[in-house]
Amino acid sequence: MTPRVHEEWARRVAAEYGSAAIAAQVLTWGIQAGLPPALLHTAARIVRDELDHAAIAHACLSDLGGADTPIHLAPEHLTVPQGSGLVADLTRAVVRNFCIGETLAVPYFAAMRKSCTHPEAAAALERILADEAVHRAFGWDALDALIDLDPAVAPFVSAALPELRATFAGYAAPPDAPPLSVEERACGLIDHADYAALFAQVWTEDIAVRFARRGIAA
Repeated sequence: MTPRVHEEWARRVAAEYGSAAIAAQVLTWGIQAGLPPALLHTAARIVRDELDHAAIAHACLSDLGGADTPIHLAPEHLTVPQGSGLVADLTRAVVRNFCIGETLAVPYFAAMRKSCTHPEAAAALERILADEAVHRAFGWDALDALIDLDPAVAPFVSAALPELRATFAGYAAPPDAPPLSVEERACGLIDHADYAALFAQVWTEDIAVRFARRGIAA
């Protein structure tokens, strides 16, 4: 397999561990903020899911011949920014990582799976994709609970969205990266143009619509 395949799956391992750490922090803050018990139990499940995803992604990386590829677990990717107060910090984490991140992840992983024919990579993507819809629903349900908890949440989210949108729009390989090979696509990679088109569609047709239902302009 090409180095780009190994690098992408190594990034996936790191991203899943980071998601587990963030979900654990959201769970802790959710307990402190008094979120409904059902949401707290789902958050606990998400921590377990993300740890499973990281292990599955690492097994896939090994199957693809990249067992020696370094996994970069930077401390800043394992923590959630804080300092604005419990509810504000929790809201930002929920919106960034679940309302946006997990809503985007569902079609993103579906697109990866669509062109993936490598057995181990396909199996990994299918397992991860099966959990993402639950994670997405958690984000929007948690945002609803936070809006009920504090009327300042909706305007706070509106103010934070431009920066958060730019963060996700800039993800993926640079536009001038060499085109993916057939082999790389078969291992579940998608290129910048595919990601950019997918992001624009999901933001307009799904994410912005969900925010608008809550009186939040996106």
